[in-house]
Amino acid sequence: MSLPPGRSTPTSLRLAALAALFTFSVCVISWPGFMSFDSMYALRQARTGIETGGYPPMVSYLWALCEKVVPGQGGMFVLQNALVFLGVAALGRALGAGELRIFVAMLVIALVPATLGPMLVVWKDVVFGGLMALAYALTLRYLEGRRRATLAAAVLLLAVASSFRLNGVAAAVPAIAAIAWTICGAFTPWSNPGASRIAAQVGRQRLLAGALLFVLLLGGIFGFVFLTATWRLPDLKRIQMATGNAGTQVHDLIGMSVCTGRNLLPPGLYSGEMTPERLRELYHPEHSQLSLGSPPLLEDSALAANAQLVETLAATARVEHPSCYLRHRARMFLYTMGANAGSVFYLTQPDVFPGEAGTQMVPTTLTRRTVDYLLRYDSSWFARSFCLALLAVGALAVGVRGDHRSRAWKALLPMAGACTYLIGSFFVLPGADARYNFWANLVFIVTFCSVLPGIKAMTSSARR
Repeated sequence: MSLPPGRSTPTSLRLAALAALFTFSVCVISWPGFMSFDSMYALRQARTGIETGGYPPMVSYLWALCEKVVPGQGGMFVLQNALVFLGVAALGRALGAGELRIFVAMLVIALVPATLGPMLVVWKDVVFGGLMALAYALTLRYLEGRRRATLAAAVLLLAVASSFRLNGVAAAVPAIAAIAWTICGAFTPWSNPGASRIAAQVGRQRLLAGALLFVLLLGGIFGFVFLTATWRLPDLKRIQMATGNAGTQVHDLIGMSVCTGRNLLPPGLYSGEMTPERLRELYHPEHSQLSLGSPPLLEDSALAANAQLVETLAATARVEHPSCYLRHRARMFLYTMGANAGSVFYLTQPDVFPGEAGTQMVPTTLTRRTVDYLLRYDSSWFARSFCLALLAVGALAVGVRGDHRSRAWKALLPMAGACTYLIGSFFVLPGADARYNFWANLVFIVTFCSVLPGIKAMTSSARR
């Protein structure tokens, strides 16, 4: 549903002002932002130059630009949250939602622990979510209008967003497929009416062309992500791209050890005897960091020294114990979605990430009250991704039968992107930190607020 002529610009300005207000409201809580290990790593590389692709270098490139405006983490902190709320506004409008619905979506995102918690920390996951929301908004605009400038912007944003997480390409797959099929004239639920007529005339030939273009576009975006993580800018020096993650691998080894009843960990990670009871004490599906520390936990420094051995043993164990590996990964996925007993795990506390010199975040009264709120409701339904997903699916089920059928069909595309991202994350995440689901949670909330019909619409639909 497009806006009437003459109202587009005022509406855009009001939504931009609304996004700025929400950005300020979130940033003031923990200014200039909590800093994680990932954040400090990215900031150091932004200042000294990219030396490794262990973490996506695109984060550091963007941070270097932010530091020219606001030194430290403050600039990046503002930018990440501004991208989120601008992404919500753009995606909501692309779905056909009005200003009130978009306002409600922003309000929910600023209040729900599953989204507010990660936004208080300078994290690439938040930037990734905001950029991907903007990319899907542009994708939907292109599918309706078929403008070349919109197409170029959509593909560019999909590529840049994907480069912020090494598994981020999975989130872009549905958008790339819809773009490819539309370019070739094949029918999609989001294409303009002319596309369906062309597809009916040409048939299988257009579908094959769309499939080929999809492979080419996907390969191009994946190649962009690979190149940015392998050759640094501007001198194109070869850097080492991460091929494994010792934290993830040791977590897998612990999970498979508990399942098989056999210790699969290398002796260099611990002292003393590794008993079945100790293995169970080490096993924390919510996050691998909880397995590291002083005995009886594993030694953090020893993990770095034995990283290559850990990755080799984990690869061997997966082949020898595939059912235990899948069981461990499934349990982690349930924790990631919040489908576990007890609290949902997310790292947002003033004493967790004190920062380094020049990046310390001094908690205020507002900071402490907000963190207390997050921890008080970390077992609630609105802290759990699967509950947000059920709300979105419920809204779609109701919406396709009411007056908002077009919104529901449009919302299926970003919902598909959320699902492919979750599927792509199944084997790579080191834990169930709620920040990993930020993109998916954002889509669930925007879908629910944009698609769910009002009471009058639901009543009239039921009468029909």
